[in-house]
This record gives sequence, C-alpha cells and structure tokens, in this order.
Amino acid sequence: MILTPQQREAVAHPGHALIVACPGSGKTRTIIAKLLRCLDGIQDTSRRVACITYTNSAVYEIEDRLRAHGSGADVDLCEVSTIHAFCLNNVLRHFYWRVPELANGFKVLPPDDDHYVELAAEVCERHGVEYPRDAFELIGRNPDGTPLLPAGYGLTENIAHEFWERLHGEGYVDFPNIVYYSYRILSDWKPAVRAVASRFAWILVDEFQDTSSLQLEILKLIASAGSTQ
Repeated sequence: MILTPQQREAVAHPGHALIVACPGSGKTRTIIAKLLRCLDGIQDTSRRVACITYTNSAVYEIEDRLRAHGSGADVDLCEVSTIHAFCLNNVLRHFYWRVPELANGFKVLPPDDDHYVELAAEVCERHGVEYPRDAFELIGRNPDGTPLLPAGYGLTENIAHEFWERLHGEGYVDFPNIVYYSYRILSDWKPAVRAVASRFAWILVDEFQDTSSLQLEILKLIASAGSTQ
C-alpha cells in the first residue's frame, strides 16, 4: 500500500493519534494501513482490533478494503461496526442485567421497523407534531440521559421520553438507548469496562468528528482501563 510520509507517520505512531485532513486525502487508506499494522501486533493472542464508523456503508467499505489488502485471518481479528453494533455486541448483550429497565431482557427495534414508525407517529400525534420520519431517528441521548434533539422539526424532550417509555413498556430498545445503556453499564460497573478493554487492544474511530459526547465518554471509559489504545 502506497502512503505519503505523513500517512506513514500516523500509521507508525504508537499511541493515540488524531488525523485531520480534507475529503479525498486518503484518511480511509490510512485507517486501513493502521488496522493492518495493529492486526500484526495481536497475531497469536486472544485480543482483537475494533474500528468504529458511523454508517453501514462505511462498514462495508472498510471491510472490503481490509480484505483487499489483508487476509481472511486479518478480517476475522478485526471488528468493524457502527457504534451501536459495537455497544450492543460488546456491552449490552453481556451486561444488560445491570440496567433495571432491562432486567427481563430486551429486543432491538430499528427505525425502519413498521412498529417503530407506528409508535413514533402515535407519540408525535399526541403532542400535536407531524411525525418527521427521517429526523425522528436522529434523536440521541446525552450522558445525563436527556434527549439530544435534531433542530427544526418541533420534537421535544417530552416526545422523546414518552417514546422511550413506550418502547420500554414493550421490551424494546432503540439505537440511542443501546449506546446510552451501554454508557450507564460502563460508568457504573468497572468489571464491564475491564471486560471490553481486555478484548480490544486497539479501537480506531473513523469520522471522529461525528462522535457525540455520549460516545466519547464510552471510549474514554474503555481507555481508562489502560490496556486499549
């Protein structure tokens, strides 16, 4: 893989590094090269490398490039996923019982599910707001649990909280709460932090500028264990 001197420097850097560059400058190429270098360092160990990005299409692109430049073994040792999938597979599925609201288990309800649309539309109607399908799924959560609302759609904290209460009442969890409950688990219970940190030697984050404050707190908690770069 051909890299510029700056890209080679970033790939060889042994600790935390932030890459800032314009579109089309080779950031994804640099991430792939860094992934391959990290994977070389964990061969014959029980640890893995994670690469977190923010869309499924970006996940597929990184996986395809990793296969093109690496090997099947490299792909097997690398977990490329969205932040929601990372939290679901590495935190919530294992430790959901630490969250009182999920003590009886849970099911994930994605925004393209008909029942998600039905519940969200009902809640919006109750509050006199037209259901903004493309924007409703952009509702997030802050570390303190308050809703993080997209601007310009008339959505309110009451709408978000009522929607989440409806989900909880039926045993569902939506994407924002996958991340939020994972944060609560990690912030309240150190064994969960150690479990995730012991699994991953490296966590690389694509498009870091899209990282929310809640997601950043999760990454900081994992890094606080001292065993994950």
